[in-house]
Order: sequence, then structure tokens, then C-alpha cells
Amino acid sequence: MSYTRRWSSAEAPLLPSIIPDLALLPRPLNDTALPVGQLVSRTSKHNPSSLEDRDYDDIGTRWYKDVILFDSESGRFLESFGGSHLVQTTLQPGKEAGTIEAESQRVRLLKDPEAALRKVLQADHARQWLQNNVEAGFVVATREVTNASYKRARLIDAGNGLYEVGRDVGGEMKDGKRRDSGLDVRTSSKTDIVGVIVRKVIMKDGMATLGEELEATFWV
Repeated sequence: MSYTRRWSSAEAPLLPSIIPDLALLPRPLNDTALPVGQLVSRTSKHNPSSLEDRDYDDIGTRWYKDVILFDSESGRFLESFGGSHLVQTTLQPGKEAGTIEAESQRVRLLKDPEAALRKVLQADHARQWLQNNVEAGFVVATREVTNASYKRARLIDAGNGLYEVGRDVGGEMKDGKRRDSGLDVRTSSKTDIVGVIVRKVIMKDGMATLGEELEATFWV
């Protein structure tokens, strides 16, 4: 994946139109749980302290909406369809639709991911972590949402393979209990992380470089 970035010397703010596509996290996380620059593996996480404000760019918008697909039993978020009012998908057994709506979003990304990785790996403990975690990724961007609402949604057949996203107001389940329209999401924070770009760390000739984008399954 590639996306436009500004050089460190640029003074003008970044435009929302250059916000890259970010993978949907399986579950929203507390805003302190997933910093940009984090090194991740299947068994471990390492948060560096060497990156500074000048290493990042921030892009924000006043409103955020995403239509999502989630697993009915686990509640795990599976797929994002963006903020469209119409989607091209059908719900398979065990899958449901939902929405994420927030009063604002901020996407934080590294101005130069390769340079940031080199900077992080100047620290002995970061290099040691990488030696102990051969299959590793590097977080190069995250999406934060503020005061987010997570709701169930209905897909209403609009014809031509399109489905309109409608509000779910809850209802009575098979066991007689009433189902709330809200999703069971608890992060104990006002700001949640809902999206991420993580790229594979590749060792070549003793040097660490970045490879392909990885799925967001490090945070299941």
C-alpha cells in the first residue's frame, strides 16, 4: 500500500482527502494500547520511546462513519465498507451489520516509515526484541475516533445487488430477552483506536526494511 505524505518541512496541514485505507481492528482498543511505531508479533508488543512529534503527520475530520460486518457470536469486527449509505454485500449466517459513528477522527501516520523503523532500532532493547520476534510487524498508521457509538444495523434490499444501511432499534430475541441496538464495546476511554496499517519487518543483509501490509490480527 502507498499513500501521499508531506515532507517534514511542509507547513500546511494535511488534507483529509489523502487519508489512506486502514485495516479494521477486530475490536476497538483504548487509545494508549496501539501507538504508531509499535513493533508487534503474535506473542509480544514493543512500544518505542524514540519517536518524536516531528516523525508523525496527523489528519483529522469532524465526523466519522463506517459500516462494518461483525461476527454474531464473538462480536469480532470482520470487514469495513466505509461510510456509504449503500453496500454490495449479503449477510451470511453468523454475520451481522453494524455502524461506527464518531464526532471526530484522527489518522496518525509516519512521515517516513523506513526512517522511523531505523530510528526505533537504534535502541538496544528494540533490536533485542526483534531478534526474539522473527515474524514481526511495524505500525505505520492508526485511526482514532472520539466519542464513538457502535450500533447494530439492518441491510434493506434496494435492488440491483445493493443494500441500504438502516438503523437497528433492537428487538426481542428467541429467548424472549430484548436485544439492545448497541454493540458490546468497552474500551474505558473517550478516544478509541479502530483502524491500523501494519507492515511486515524484513531482515535483509543485517538491515531491517518494511515489506507488505499485514492483516490486523495481531490485536484479536
